[in-house]
Amino acid sequence: LKQGRPRPVPAPERAVPCGEARRPSSAEMADTAARAIAEEPPTSEEKAHAGELAWTGRCAGGVIADIKRRYPYYLSDWLDAFRGGNGQVSVACVLFLFFACISPALAFGSLFDEATEGQIGVVETILGTAICGVFYSLFSGQPLCIMGATGPEYAYTVVFYALCKSLDLEFLPARAWQGLWCALFTVFLAVTDCCAAMSHFTRFVEDIFALLISVIFIVGAVRNLIDAFNKLDEAGAFKTTLVCLGTYAFTRWLQSLRRSRCGTRTLREVVGNFSVAIAIAVFSGISVYFKDEVDIEWLEVSSDFRPTLVDPATESPRPWVVNPFGINKDFPVWAIFLMAVPALGLTVLGYLDQNLTTIIVNRPASGLKKPVGYHLDLLVCGIAIYPICSFLGLPFPHNSTAPSLIHEMSLTKYETVPVPGGGTRQVVSKVVEQRWTNFTIHILIGCSLALGEVLNNVPKAVTFGIFLVMGFSSLSGNQLFERIWLWTIWDRTLYPRFRFVQKVEYARLHKYTAIQTFCFIVLYVLTAVSAVAVVFPFFMASLVFVRKSLKWVFTEEELAELDAHEDLPPEEDAPAEDLEKTVRTIDDVDKLPRGISDFSRATSL
Repeated sequence: LKQGRPRPVPAPERAVPCGEARRPSSAEMADTAARAIAEEPPTSEEKAHAGELAWTGRCAGGVIADIKRRYPYYLSDWLDAFRGGNGQVSVACVLFLFFACISPALAFGSLFDEATEGQIGVVETILGTAICGVFYSLFSGQPLCIMGATGPEYAYTVVFYALCKSLDLEFLPARAWQGLWCALFTVFLAVTDCCAAMSHFTRFVEDIFALLISVIFIVGAVRNLIDAFNKLDEAGAFKTTLVCLGTYAFTRWLQSLRRSRCGTRTLREVVGNFSVAIAIAVFSGISVYFKDEVDIEWLEVSSDFRPTLVDPATESPRPWVVNPFGINKDFPVWAIFLMAVPALGLTVLGYLDQNLTTIIVNRPASGLKKPVGYHLDLLVCGIAIYPICSFLGLPFPHNSTAPSLIHEMSLTKYETVPVPGGGTRQVVSKVVEQRWTNFTIHILIGCSLALGEVLNNVPKAVTFGIFLVMGFSSLSGNQLFERIWLWTIWDRTLYPRFRFVQKVEYARLHKYTAIQTFCFIVLYVLTAVSAVAVVFPFFMASLVFVRKSLKWVFTEEELAELDAHEDLPPEEDAPAEDLEKTVRTIDDVDKLPRGISDFSRATSL
């Protein structure tokens, strides 16, 4: 089977009487053999039948099943971080992800402060990220997911704050009731197995969402560099650009040493694992050394552990615990029930943010071995995270896609495999699946409030470089990006011999890619325009129906190939003479692109 040859069909053990059953034709037997050879990884629908996203028909049936699946692995979730030589990878991951998470927390904290007129700020955002991340790492079903503030949640907060002002309601008590209603609705979704609906999300949606996150990080870094030329003088803007690009280039160079012969193998692994931490330290030190000559923007972490909102009457910070029945005036009873309406929108937003990120992290290409717990993750949010944020006046964090993907990738060991027709491809060989890194990352985020003087010596340009690393690294293995890259290769004989290239006609392949690209552009516009960003999760959900409607445009066989998680065919799938022709063509024209696989290798961790 592995060599691509169909197994012989055994003769029937007994004669079949006429009229009882029809003997299958040779074409049917060949089709049956071909399906047996495929051995494709399970799709989302197949996972649903396996139990992870299945309707149980019992109250809390999915939650109980998740707990039973995850409980036997709980001890190993802590020990595996240091077993089998994983300690170095785990520590390097913590240092990388700390800076990858603290930078968005500071940015969103400033946005919340401005949008809510000082009622939620940087301190609340950092504290909410830390507390909720710790709870999630301890009790969730997928501890590789990283919690944090997200763009849709920020947009929803802006809309909710405007609603409170129009109704003359105190924002923090209203937000407390909104959070409590949201917690109730989320628990209801968890115990009724509503996560099973996520089984309809296929690779069509996953690749669009993953590409969106990558582009957001890349464009965000570039936009910050452009803003530097508007905020700083010419020398400061030029230094910001050099520090950003230098951090990115130095990190990639250190990572590339893994494939070189410099030093010993152990030294190369250490340098590669700690590449991001080394780059941050080096370029932060250089920036501090030349600070007196050319100044740039630096991280601003407050060392004062107190709420952002100050009572104008007493000129003292508000109490940490929000009184849901009113701070300066009584909160009306009718408003308590009215808050259930905006809580429904927040519940849907949290449901989609949580599950979309978890599905992308759990995709078959990730190579994860341990079971997951979609229903359990929602239950943790409903009974712990949302109530804590409600009473403390903190932003509601959700699974953040980009940090979650980078967290998973930084814990993954890859192997380089050849692609038939030329080039190579990175495939997963091992993933360090554990809870320790997630727990430690959020402990450090909480401690950052006491380390403000140290973190304030890190230039913002260094974090821009980290964003570039995160954005380009997460492009590797994205099938949508790889099919878009095919548009730049004019000679079709140079196409990498992926399954979707061999099994689908070129015109049909590019038509499918164009539809996905259009959906991606719409999503990006929704995230870029703050006025409509609140509808982003709902459009993401509508992509399920877009994918299902494609059955009227493409055949079932074409959709099965284009939506499959396995895209590396065995070499025997291609005729020998075609493969020889392709290789000869590439060897004769050295300057022509070998295909998207080389780009994937160049951008991979």
